[in-house]
Amino acid sequence: MTKILRIVLTRSMSIVCNLLGLLQTQNLAQRWFHRRAIFFRVLLIANCALLSGHLSAASIDGPDIFQPSDDATVVFRLTASPALLPSSARTPQEHLDTVEQALKSFRNTANPRYLGDAERELALIPANDRDVRFYFFRASLKQSLHLFDEAVADLNRISDLDGDSLESLMMRFTINFVSGDYPAAELSCSALKNFQNNLYAASCKQQLQALVEPQTAYRDLKQAMAEFGVLSDRRALIWASGTLADIAERAGRDDAVALWQLTLQLNRDDLYTRARLAESLLAQDSYQQVIALTEDYLSIDALAVSRAIAQTYLGGGTRLAKMLRERFDEALWRGEILHKRAYAQFLLDIEKNPEVALEMAEDNWAHQREWPDALILKRAREVLKGRAAQ
Repeated sequence: MTKILRIVLTRSMSIVCNLLGLLQTQNLAQRWFHRRAIFFRVLLIANCALLSGHLSAASIDGPDIFQPSDDATVVFRLTASPALLPSSARTPQEHLDTVEQALKSFRNTANPRYLGDAERELALIPANDRDVRFYFFRASLKQSLHLFDEAVADLNRISDLDGDSLESLMMRFTINFVSGDYPAAELSCSALKNFQNNLYAASCKQQLQALVEPQTAYRDLKQAMAEFGVLSDRRALIWASGTLADIAERAGRDDAVALWQLTLQLNRDDLYTRARLAESLLAQDSYQQVIALTEDYLSIDALAVSRAIAQTYLGGGTRLAKMLRERFDEALWRGEILHKRAYAQFLLDIEKNPEVALEMAEDNWAHQREWPDALILKRAREVLKGRAAQ
């Protein structure tokens, strides 16, 4: 039986190789002289014969295939994996566990693929099984997609179902503050006072105060951190430290970089903090520190743009600028520009195109109004105004 199979396989390979050789020879004959065509035909047939011999020896002379004598014999046992289980075999909480991990992965990598994973898992949960945890994760997803109105709508559902939690109020405040809805942000901040940790309430209160009196807000928050910091959990200290660094930037203080460095030490994996530190270092012309800070973070738009700007000032950056240009072009083609501030900065500082940079900065400002958003908008206007005056 083995000999018969070897003969059949060898003849089959010969037929395939002869056909392949004929087709390739015809193409070669159209391009080269007849003598060269004959040479390549001979060479191809020899290679096919050699390949047939190898396949025959490897495939036919291998180990014998085991065939069980009855249907009750176990050949191999598969272990069920959550990723392989059909949706009907997974509970809503198991879906939510997967969503939680996907959102964590997105925060650590900024890879939008994880947002797609989270969105698909959420869609598999029936409407009658959607609880507070579901709406919190979906609000977090919408926040990451900059769909702030939809995120707030889900937070409102949490309020209706079970009342606000510390986490939902923090998210609500952040969304309202970033989007420029300061009255709503103040309401969320006031509600945070109902929780035991007063550092959360102090942080959001002074962040709002910094809009008009940044120096006073800096002093008051620093005092609150000294008063409540020892009693606060690590997450509260991280949030307060980042808020203080943001306020220090608004106030034009020299210790803003040191405060961002402290915040990053408290949470080394936080990409937002790393990006803000890179921007602060750029403002101080600390280009070598930007290079070190952004090493191995080229997949993050904001960090890659900061690195490209630093490299440009140091006399390089051409290759990275080309990569970013292609990345942004592809994102524009797909309609997936999420990091408009980073793109506006790229257009202004790398492409030297203040007109388009201003358009992007204004579009970004319509949805997001953090301190760096105000800075890039101001710089684009000033550069364009300076060109017009020339």
